[in-house]
Amino acid sequence: MIETSQLHTLVAVARAQSFSKAAEELGVTQSAISQSVKNLENKLEVKLFKRSGKKVVLTGEGEKLFTLASNFLSHLDEALVDIQNAKNTMSGTVRIGTLIGVGKSWLAPELLSFAKEYPELSVSISLGFHEELIREFENYRLDFLILPEGALPTVGEKKLLSEETVTLVYPKGNPFGITKDMTIDDLAKIPTVLFEREDQLFQNWCRAKFGKLPKSKNVKYTINSHGNMLQAVREGLGIAVVPNHVLKRSFYKEQVETLGNFFDVDHGKFYLVYHKDATELVRIKKTLERLTSEKNPFL
Repeated sequence: MIETSQLHTLVAVARAQSFSKAAEELGVTQSAISQSVKNLENKLEVKLFKRSGKKVVLTGEGEKLFTLASNFLSHLDEALVDIQNAKNTMSGTVRIGTLIGVGKSWLAPELLSFAKEYPELSVSISLGFHEELIREFENYRLDFLILPEGALPTVGEKKLLSEETVTLVYPKGNPFGITKDMTIDDLAKIPTVLFEREDQLFQNWCRAKFGKLPKSKNVKYTINSHGNMLQAVREGLGIAVVPNHVLKRSFYKEQVETLGNFFDVDHGKFYLVYHKDATELVRIKKTLERLTSEKNPFL
């Protein structure tokens, strides 16, 4: 593996055409310069310099490496300056990962205004399943995660955002006769819209309200999108259990009905996870403040 210091030495010697002058420029001894060039030539198994009178000049192979090294070091210096400048400014990229439902209903709309507020800032939102998001976070390809308590990574700083609650929704006009006195057997007979076949929200809601699951379900429609579930309820296909934060921000919130707090059920906590060492960057610190601000509650 070629070291960056060896490339610096190569470029300095080539430009000065002298080992001693390159040593003065880099603030090292001439023997250190000679040893660095020798080690580089041994690694590549080619000669990089040759004597021409009192000067040292590049060989054909040395010319090729000099061109590459000059470009690389120039880009490296530019990148380091950009990184240093970006540390103290609202520029660069903020990368956030969360579940699809949370991302569509809350995070994406919230960060639209944040991105507009800081024109030089780029915002990247990844929506997916928690296993993949955690992998990206652990590999430092995401700056933040927003996940439920049961799906948190073992690394990172964690900050509570809010409790999630879910509720039962049904079509306008209550065609299925939903009441507070409804039993689990009554529920089993009503057409139901599910989030995938094993709808965890629906199951947890049933356990919280009735202490058990229905022996059977009258499944009318299944899809992995809470927004489309609400649309199906609006169309009269059945009832559904959805997160309140989705319902509150949904286009269909005025086109479906609930029994209010009576049918609300706690569904665990949501956390914001971040890399503690990254909070030295202004863009990370500001994003953290924005996402946890009392003025912008998660739920």
